[in-house]
Amino acid sequence: MFVLAEIPLEDFAQISDALPKALQQFIGGEGGLDWGSVEGFLNAQVFTILAPIMIMGIAINAGGKSTASEESTKSLDIVLSTPITRERFLIEKILSVIAKVAFVSILHFVAYYLLGILFSQEVSLIGLLSICLSLFLLGITFGMLAVMIGTLKGNPSQAIGISSGIALISYLVANIAPLVDSIDFTKYISLFHYYKAGDPLKNGFHSWHWAPSIVMTTIFIISSIILFKKRDLL
Repeated sequence: MFVLAEIPLEDFAQISDALPKALQQFIGGEGGLDWGSVEGFLNAQVFTILAPIMIMGIAINAGGKSTASEESTKSLDIVLSTPITRERFLIEKILSVIAKVAFVSILHFVAYYLLGILFSQEVSLIGLLSICLSLFLLGITFGMLAVMIGTLKGNPSQAIGISSGIALISYLVANIAPLVDSIDFTKYISLFHYYKAGDPLKNGFHSWHWAPSIVMTTIFIISSIILFKKRDLL
């Protein structure tokens, strides 16, 4: 049985149940706080705030610096003077960002699956795979947004700052909008909504919630290549 801060999980659940519903949803997402299962514990403690912050921090930082860092240090013209096309250079940078995000997502999956075995807690393999895939898609979408802004601005600080600001707004919209009926519809423009809506950790893969991230990622990649080809970099 899990113990949190020396308080038995059942007692902690009673304390959290006394919190206002709005606060429960803000902390635990649309599903609220559920301390009665391993999945509920991971949802509240890891996959609502900590894991997204980690994955987006890595993705946005890597994406924002992918081309903009070399451009700001004046080393990009040297790289592009070699027999390498702009498309290949950019695609290799994009693949590097995707690889980093994939590594962190796989690490989450393996770590929590092994911890479940170690502490004799039954964790849904499909659910864990589903939430980690959603985490991966969330990360690469914002990572590719940072790549696109970097190819447009040529400034890593701006690329990281703008992408981080959009990510923060997306998080707030997804978690606050459902609490107010008049603006509830705005949650559908937030990628965070599709990241955890339907509770993938408990219910497994959703039939289409992965699609918005795939579509946006594709748009950002294509836009990045077009912008990078058109810019006067040399």
